[in-house]
Amino acid sequence: MDLLNTFFNSEKLSDEAMYFFEMHGFLTSLVVQPGSLSQQQILSEILADNDADASIEKAIFDLQQNIEQALLNGEFPTMIGESEEPDEDFLTLWSSGFMQGVFMHEDLWFNSQPEDVAELTLPILACSELLDDEIDEITQNDDLLDDMAEKIPDCVIDLYLLFNSPEGT
Repeated sequence: MDLLNTFFNSEKLSDEAMYFFEMHGFLTSLVVQPGSLSQQQILSEILADNDADASIEKAIFDLQQNIEQALLNGEFPTMIGESEEPDEDFLTLWSSGFMQGVFMHEDLWFNSQPEDVAELTLPILACSELLDDEIDEITQNDDLLDDMAEKIPDCVIDLYLLFNSPEGT
């Protein structure tokens, strides 16, 4: 985790690369709703036009496996070094990364149970600062935004179960 945090906070990366927390959110979305991205496509989305050595690439996919294991255990995937009360930047970046994964495979996300998915992704979307102007009133209401932020861990777990539980359970 420290290796990734150092790499993604280095001055060597261009602005097109994801931030560490953004990458974590993106990987979480890929675990929740697996799409058809190859490892190379995942790296391309995360790193943009930057190169990474094999140890960084391995650490990214190890992190993805750790996220999957946490969700399999019914836990929200946390990060080492994360404070108990994440700041707004952390939450905005994480949520933005998660929603990037959703938007990449919108058809998979909203194909079978669109109402449930829309309800469960709304708190994440609201915290991502990617909302359209017509529903921007959510982001202007600090109390509502705080309530939504608190729901994100449960929403992510519920989304994971929605997509990864055997039918009929």
